[in-house]
Amino acid sequence: MLTYRYVIIGGGVTAGYAAAEFAKHGLFEGELCILSAEDTLPYDRPPLSKEYLAGEKSIDGILINEPEFYRQNGIEVKLETPATRVDLPGKLLYTQDDAIAYEQLLIATGARPRVLNVPGADLDNIFYLRTVKDASQIHRAASEAKKAVIVGGGFIGMEAASVLQRLGVDTTMVFPDARVWQSFFTEEMSDFFEAYYGERGVTILPNMTIDSFHGEGGVTHAITSTGRRIKADIVVVGIGVKPNTELFKDSGLQLGEDAIAVNRFLETNMPGVLAAGDVTRYKDILYDRPLHIEHWDNAVEQGRHAARVMLGEYQPYEHVPYFFSDEFDLSFDFWGDSQGAAEVVHRGDVQSGKFSVWWLAANGRLLAAFVMDRPKEESDLAPKWIESRKVLSGNWLRNEERLSPEPA
Repeated sequence: MLTYRYVIIGGGVTAGYAAAEFAKHGLFEGELCILSAEDTLPYDRPPLSKEYLAGEKSIDGILINEPEFYRQNGIEVKLETPATRVDLPGKLLYTQDDAIAYEQLLIATGARPRVLNVPGADLDNIFYLRTVKDASQIHRAASEAKKAVIVGGGFIGMEAASVLQRLGVDTTMVFPDARVWQSFFTEEMSDFFEAYYGERGVTILPNMTIDSFHGEGGVTHAITSTGRRIKADIVVVGIGVKPNTELFKDSGLQLGEDAIAVNRFLETNMPGVLAAGDVTRYKDILYDRPLHIEHWDNAVEQGRHAARVMLGEYQPYEHVPYFFSDEFDLSFDFWGDSQGAAEVVHRGDVQSGKFSVWWLAANGRLLAAFVMDRPKEESDLAPKWIESRKVLSGNWLRNEERLSPEPA
């Protein structure tokens, strides 16, 4: 039996940044072990749908820590070694070859793509984008493709569409909602992005799903729910993800809505077991409700925080949710959570692509903000105001040329 003081299940973003935090505070040789199902050391995922997919970065350029980091800090990383069974009351894990005892465990199993269950979905050149291997296969297939279909109109769909179109592949986006990224964008935002993508050659097909794929071995075309036939040499499906919780079924771990429930310290209901990243639903202090967030920044910050808690720095997790996106030559940032907003304010000129969006609660409290190509003060103030629970006037946000001086 192998024994470690700390074990991390999962070898993704959370594990990479948690390992860096452990090392920062000091580790003895052999105290920390990472069990990873992947064959690559922990890497950042945002480039997979951006620079790595476009061929602008290599795997070495997206690693969270250099390979020698793990050796220098005495961290054992077991690649291609998923946990197959857990005994959380007994503080034991099992892989195909070993039993592993631990004092403290960090669950960072992340999530996997939701898959399409339609005829022809198993044809070659139909991809899901989650891992380095996925991105590499898509990039290779794109180099020989003329036509691409993106299934989904959200985060992954929009980024993948922009990369493939820039690579010279004629790209069509198909999604069931009435407008692009409907769960997040306001109507004005959707209108802008649909026009922007259309100007760059992307075909947008809302209010449609894929009924079937066709081809001999490899995909050649898709049939939509409206009967439309779309040529496709390559398909990328981005319809959301599902947290990897199956390993913990009947383990005693509290699972809710397909995610692991953790408290404000990222602790589970099992002693000595924490969870972080995409696999969690955590009690958020800022919004006073459970949140489930599937973005890079959450995986990074929760990984770091969980490591500190495991090392004895017992503080609650409090962090303004954040993500960013790069699409064609656009870049934007988003902070907070817009759920429950009673008023939405647009600043700047939406049609020009230089605008920000502010979501306010009924009492005027700032809940969330989107900023794209706006004065730096907006990016600086947005997270600060969200964290401080700032109350703002919608009219003030609309009419003021600048955000300084701040309102009382």
